[in-house]
Amino acid sequence: MALANKLVLLTGATGFIGFRTLIEALKAGYRVRAAVRNQGGIDRVKAAQSTQPYLRQLEFVLVPEIEKEDAYYEAVKGVDLVIHLSSPTTKFETLPSEDEYDEVLIQPAVRGTLNLIQAVSKFSPTTKRIVITSSIVAIIDWPEMYLETGTVFDEQSRTPSISKLPSDLFAAYGAGKVAALNATEEYVRTQKPHFDINHIAPSFTIGKNELARTRAETLPPTNLAALAPIIGQAYGPTPSTSVLVDDIAKIHVLALDPKVPGGQLFLGIGEGSNTRWEDSIAIVQKHFPDAVASGTFPLTGKNPTKRLIFDNKYTEKTLGIKFASFEEQVKSAAGRYLELEN
Repeated sequence: MALANKLVLLTGATGFIGFRTLIEALKAGYRVRAAVRNQGGIDRVKAAQSTQPYLRQLEFVLVPEIEKEDAYYEAVKGVDLVIHLSSPTTKFETLPSEDEYDEVLIQPAVRGTLNLIQAVSKFSPTTKRIVITSSIVAIIDWPEMYLETGTVFDEQSRTPSISKLPSDLFAAYGAGKVAALNATEEYVRTQKPHFDINHIAPSFTIGKNELARTRAETLPPTNLAALAPIIGQAYGPTPSTSVLVDDIAKIHVLALDPKVPGGQLFLGIGEGSNTRWEDSIAIVQKHFPDAVASGTFPLTGKNPTKRLIFDNKYTEKTLGIKFASFEEQVKSAAGRYLELEN
């Protein structure tokens, strides 16, 4: 089947990574059925500048509650491929208490993913591959993120299921990613579905958020790691792993290709796992001197770097990608920040 005739179901289309992945899939020639939670999400995606050349390739389906067992029953019908990016985040109007982490972060991550996979198993015999967004926090023990042990992680690294409920919100998010990855790989081993699954594990993802409407909206979930030192905020410490959002989007789409082996996990990490967050100050001094002079970038914030080592040569070789530098990441994120108002 010609690429242009293949239909991709893409969930999480209004998210930071999700929207960029949507555009990359459309640019690659796929037809895309974008799953969004509400009409407002459809309107934002359709109105975005990057979407305009591809509206004829794009359709939408409403999936308001990804945790419902039948959430994707209709959405998956007739699709050839799936990119699943939708997942619980750490953004809450009211922060949950520690005893609520399992209910609001960990179990939803598992249910949302398994609901999608089981829906494809039941209702989409045409689907050959699913690509699922995971995270580097899914393949390493949480304490290893900050202990600077010198351990080298790669695409084969895994973390056992979390037995103790985390006491930190971001750790609970990580536990959800661990549980979802382990549950997915177990499903494939035991159920042997008619499709295969590739996982994408981004590190701290940095870059332009086209759907952001204010400067504040450009910061979460991970852009603040790079922008904190330049906008006068305290952040971190943060592991030395970052990636341009465009690159993460590209590897989601590349992982759909039948020439790429299935059953793989690919790591999204630039700079050879050597990002230094403090370098964002020198980068904006070089590329945005007027914003520095005006005080828009006061350069008074901080984000200490913790060395975390990954070897993602397999990802680079298999997908044929060269990840952009931290300089390019900061230029992208800071440039978008300057385009918007407070």
